Amino acid sequence: MAEIFDLFEVTDISENTTYSQAAGNLLGIVDSMTSADLNDGEFDRGDDIQIGGVTYKINQIQEPSSVGSFTLGDGSEQSFSSGSEYNLDVVFLTVLNGSDIRYFIIPNDSYGDMNVQSIQTGNLNHVAFSDASTISTSDNDINVVCFVAGTMIKTPEGDTAVEEVQIGDLVLTRDNGPQNVRAILVRELDFSTAPKRLKPILFEKDSLGPCRPNSKLYVSPQHRMLVKDQSGTAVLVPAKALTSRRGIRVAQGKRQVTYIHLVFSKHEIIYANGTPTESFFPGPMALKAIPESCRAEIHDIFGGEQPCRTDDPKKVAAPILHFQEARRQALSFVENWPVEG
Repeated sequence: MAEIFDLFEVTDISENTTYSQAAGNLLGIVDSMTSADLNDGEFDRGDDIQIGGVTYKINQIQEPSSVGSFTLGDGSEQSFSSGSEYNLDVVFLTVLNGSDIRYFIIPNDSYGDMNVQSIQTGNLNHVAFSDASTISTSDNDINVVCFVAGTMIKTPEGDTAVEEVQIGDLVLTRDNGPQNVRAILVRELDFSTAPKRLKPILFEKDSLGPCRPNSKLYVSPQHRMLVKDQSGTAVLVPAKALTSRRGIRVAQGKRQVTYIHLVFSKHEIIYANGTPTESFFPGPMALKAIPESCRAEIHDIFGGEQPCRTDDPKKVAAPILHFQEARRQALSFVENWPVEG
């Protein structure tokens, strides 16, 4: 039975629209769509598909007819555009089960792992002959990134719970000393409705080495942690990639979570429960992923300053290993390096 992975579920499918969790119209990620009707390698209008044990019928298949984009967590952008229906960059599906209508945006496997902040659609067309070749047949790692409430952040005055950090407060960074928090973004999830793949990753005490962390730490699955590879190079890796290590696992028992982004003027390494990890970077594209009121506030804080782009590797706080490579190396990351990085 054919299986499709990594479906972005949205509240509708509209042209020239930005979808994000912050705006409330990006609902999350659906891990798996299965169907014997997809064994022919095509999405066809009228195909029966199964999601979470429920059968739906494909009612509408659309494709880009102009350029759209995925905005990633580091502020960079991956574009998509019109193309051959034999291998589209993105497919837009509407599926029905009686009066239950669901909408999905499906990326091509060529994008690989993505930490997506928002999706901007361009113009859309219905596919010719009501069919298109299937895409996203590999399970890539796509998620959101942030801290969990209760995480202790290192500041010049001592450790402070992340939910108590205020805009303007100083937080200690690995590379640039104390830096002011420029903005704070908060999202609450209830897993009775939110996708289970958004459940946090739990790091037990010492699971990354002595005092790393110094107490239990919960972060979102794609939040990147700073570790050292066997060559001694400090690299950032997604938390979810480390679950093969002892003391690191998905917190399946969590029923609710509050995720919190700390925003600085650039990408920084900060300390959460004694462990070096990344901050959120407010690049120009990432700002599009948040509500207009928040964007205005951030623009007020920065004034005319133009934040640097993190698609320039010199602007990233440390080299980044993507999910597949990080998972392959997970057990080999060095543990006996100095606590202060």
